Amino acid sequence: MKVFPRFSRFILRTIALLSLCQIAEAGSPPVTRVSDLARGMHWVGKAVDEPDYFVWCTSPIEGPDRKTHLFCSRWPKQYGMGGWSSRSEIAHYVGDCPEGPFRFADIALPCDPKAPWNNSMHNPCITKVGDKYVLLYISFDKRSDRPYLVDDHHRMFTGMAVSDSLNGPWRKLGDEGMVFKPSPDPSHWTHHTWAMDNPAFLAYGGKYYIYFKAARQQLKSRYGYAVADNLEGPYRLSDAPCTDNINYIEDATAFTWDGQVCLLTNDNMGSHTGVPGRGILWFSDTPTEFRLANAQIGFLSTKDYYRADLSKARVIYGKDFKFERPGILLLNGKPSYFYGPSGVNLDGDDHTCSYVMKIDMPGHSASQ
Repeated sequence: MKVFPRFSRFILRTIALLSLCQIAEAGSPPVTRVSDLARGMHWVGKAVDEPDYFVWCTSPIEGPDRKTHLFCSRWPKQYGMGGWSSRSEIAHYVGDCPEGPFRFADIALPCDPKAPWNNSMHNPCITKVGDKYVLLYISFDKRSDRPYLVDDHHRMFTGMAVSDSLNGPWRKLGDEGMVFKPSPDPSHWTHHTWAMDNPAFLAYGGKYYIYFKAARQQLKSRYGYAVADNLEGPYRLSDAPCTDNINYIEDATAFTWDGQVCLLTNDNMGSHTGVPGRGILWFSDTPTEFRLANAQIGFLSTKDYYRADLSKARVIYGKDFKFERPGILLLNGKPSYFYGPSGVNLDGDDHTCSYVMKIDMPGHSASQ
């Protein structure tokens, strides 16, 4: 998730309206089938709620203790929603079961506002590979000697840290955590990109994939990947994007399910599903290509799941009651719980929090 200046948000809304008008003129949006994943979600409640913090991105994993561990970005609420870009840290929470309650455990990756890189830490993605835990994140690169920076602006890039334990300590790989960078080749799709962010991780077929969002123009972002034969790299950039989205998407999470490779993203503008804030569930037989022709609606609007009284709800960010930065907890290889923050606080409090839903799909095959 990104917080844009007021004018940029106006542009986004305008493009969203134009996109929906184009959909209306052309007929149905390209993704119309509601997945069993989306139909199987049932509201549980709050996952992480800290009165003194804005809580955002929520990435879940089951630990060796059989407890549920969540890695979230958070920052002191005194900085408002925009604090994600200057004061965000990645916090670790633990619950005895997937539905919580979750208690604070430690700070996995701290914020260092004055650092030229690894400053505000955001967008966590937690995965286990063999006996190692992998934690992806994004931060701003303010190092003046970096040739891939565009027009002297601070850009967002993906970092990677590993640990033997969910409790850390975390060791940053590559260039202080940066294991891939934009291509120096002017013809490559990542050359002079404005960001390589919103990461997701997948171990598949003996290789390691880090999915990221990139483009030379923000609203034309697509997902691509960096792939390595070894966990610690070197990572090679994909020659082209791996998604054929027609408008802006973000916040991917990747997993395998019943023999299919799945990528779950937000459809921020509704250009693909017809409703802003729904999710797109991309199915593929390969980790290198995801097509709308094989995609389904991955999750519905938040209000489709939370059907209780909204009279106390308070809008902290945005205008739509929708999920951001979704995370899927796999149990025994099956999507079992969905976690996501929202810009709406249902209790009317002055901070954001993370919510959880249970996924109930008995006997379902993802390829059906």
